[in-house]
Amino acid sequence: MYTLLIAVIAALLLFTAIFWLSGSYIISALIGVLSALAINILVGRYFSKKIMALMESVEKDLKADRIESALERLKSAYKYTQWQFLSKKNIDSQIGCILYVRKRFDEALPYLKNSFVRNWSAMGMLASYYYRGKEYNKAFEIMEKTVAVNKKEGFVYSLYAYFLSEQGKTDKAISVLTKGVAKIPLNERLAGELDNLKNRKKIKMQAYGTLWIQMHLGKAPEGAKQYQALLANQRIKRR
Repeated sequence: MYTLLIAVIAALLLFTAIFWLSGSYIISALIGVLSALAINILVGRYFSKKIMALMESVEKDLKADRIESALERLKSAYKYTQWQFLSKKNIDSQIGCILYVRKRFDEALPYLKNSFVRNWSAMGMLASYYYRGKEYNKAFEIMEKTVAVNKKEGFVYSLYAYFLSEQGKTDKAISVLTKGVAKIPLNERLAGELDNLKNRKKIKMQAYGTLWIQMHLGKAPEGAKQYQALLANQRIKRR
């Protein structure tokens, strides 16, 4: 990572210069560390603004259904990945989501596999890919990790519980939803789903609208807006 390398070099140069002037290890080390932190923050903000501007263009392309243009813009951002931590994973997450939503499942897979685990939409699509292919244990494993990291996202609890309950693992599904209700006590949808499972009724994922539609695990209604929830999720991550 170039930012870290520059910060370390600058810190060492400042440490040497300040020590030569002051003769104090403590002052030299303090100024060196502070300079490294400042460089990381400034460079990070610079490239964050560039990526945010690019994502705004991607959003416009998606709204206009210019899919290939959106994908090319995202791939052009790879040139920034050596300057910012986790940017490669975030870009791959977005590319994977776009391809998956368009039902280009096999193209989406390598990008989704490299997704940032906090991008719960991408991880949900990755789990859904394996679930569609009847690789249920892989889907369960991915959702277990996703729930552990995204503890305040109701959809991931519901999706995981749906996978489990559909495969006859009702008790485990109830356990997952119980954890979700404990973490998000005001989420009435999770509480309702938990009651349904306890009463041996099915989870109604259709209530999640486009979030559910984008997983491609059920029939999409006519006129469904493919990118509505995906765009909303992107806006959240840019803030």
